[in-house]
Amino acid sequence: MKTMTLKELAEHLQALKASREQDLDEFLTDLLVHSYPTKTIQNA
Repeated sequence: MKTMTLKELAEHLQALKASREQDLDEFLTDLLVHSYPTKTIQNA
């Protein structure tokens, strides 16, 4: 599994700060999918 870099994390946090409330679900989903890919969870 690819490790998230500090730059990628900073980009996610900046996007969260700048986003509207309705965009937060999409950003959270992107973050979780990046951190915990579905295939990895299914095989755990």
